[in-house]
Amino acid sequence: MSDYQMGAVESRFADIIWENQPITSTELVKRSEMLLNWKKSTTYTVLKKLCEQGLFENRDGVVHVLVSREAYMAMQSR
Repeated sequence: MSDYQMGAVESRFADIIWENQPITSTELVKRSEMLLNWKKSTTYTVLKKLCEQGLFENRDGVVHVLVSREAYMAMQSR
């Protein structure tokens, strides 16, 4: 995960999760639609990608943070 760098849009999406953690996947879809103009499928695609990178976990319909924003930023600055 330490080599992974998010793009600008992924960063905005991750900020939504970090600012509202834990967040239900339903609420995340609503916020992504409102703030990023994304469809449900886009939200789940990007969420899956970030979960695979080890940043977040979608467990029982609730998205949990595995790596804090601060920890992620610290890894990127190395």
